[in-house]
Amino acid sequence: MQKLLLFLWLSTPLFAYQKGDVLDERVIKKMGIEEDKIYIIDFFASWCNSCKKEIPLISNANEKINKTKIEIIGVDVDKDSKKAKAFQATLLAEKSLNFRVIDDVDNAIVKIFNPKAMPAIFYIKDRKVLKVLYGAVDKIDKIILEDVKMLGL
Repeated sequence: MQKLLLFLWLSTPLFAYQKGDVLDERVIKKMGIEEDKIYIIDFFASWCNSCKKEIPLISNANEKINKTKIEIIGVDVDKDSKKAKAFQATLLAEKSLNFRVIDDVDNAIVKIFNPKAMPAIFYIKDRKVLKVLYGAVDKIDKIILEDVKMLGL
């Protein structure tokens, strides 16, 4: 029994990634993360009202960034793939979604990042977490653009 508890404890992240943490190799491969590029990773779901408000703003920021140096990636954590696809299709039809999305129906990625709230945005560079934002953020597009400017991009 003790071995089982130890295994469960070691195999489940207890804490969310925080500034300075290095990404797990599994995530790097699954998401196609490369060196020398900044990634802004947005965790969202169809059931998250704040996510619905933020995605169009994040897309607005995506139109203004240097895509050779920065990539915004959405991670849809809906467990029902039909709901996820329908949600994304609606956003695409409304021209509210213009960045790559990874469907995480098995929650493999979100379990590793283990965000404390939704939506959650992680800034990644050289496989390291630079910054994390949780919950609804007013004017997230402006925040992203300011952050990108502070990073010199």
